[in-house]
Amino acid sequence: MKRNTLLSMATSGIMLAALIPTFAQATDGVVKFSGSISDVTCDINGKAPGEGNEINVELGTVKPTVFEEIGTTSPLKPFVLNLSGANCTIGSNVSIEFDQLGNVDPASGNLKLIGSKPATGVQIQIYNDHGAKPQKIVLGQAEATPQIAKVSTGKTATLKYQAAYVSTEATVGAGSGVSYIRYTLAYQ
Repeated sequence: MKRNTLLSMATSGIMLAALIPTFAQATDGVVKFSGSISDVTCDINGKAPGEGNEINVELGTVKPTVFEEIGTTSPLKPFVLNLSGANCTIGSNVSIEFDQLGNVDPASGNLKLIGSKPATGVQIQIYNDHGAKPQKIVLGQAEATPQIAKVSTGKTATLKYQAAYVSTEATVGAGSGVSYIRYTLAYQ
């Protein structure tokens, strides 16, 4: 009788194990969620926030010979995010969070160049421009002291930045100098 009970339990256990799905399955995709919880949504450079709101920063044409050694930068080019609109709440503090993935090189904290024939040995650096001297933003990680702008009585605020090419290798090769980064504004 004990033998029949043990055999019956063993058979039941094997059948149950066959019916339970395994947890070591392959991943077929990723669902990403984004957004914010806020009653403030300022327009950015006169446009509503969203994927279609793009800012083009022209870094110019730079000769490869300008980059004499690793870490040499091209001239800094300023760009701003002018925030305004009826939904801007006076007194709100606004800061930016740049996307930590995508074109970001985690080793250098710069933007990698993209396209069919990008320049080699060079990347793009972004700088905060709210102090006496522009400070490099290390992309791919949270900023220790992000720039913060306060929405004024005119329902406006400005976040100021600069960007430049920077050599990451001893030799820079010619090619396109294109990249992009997404950002999210945080209102407090």
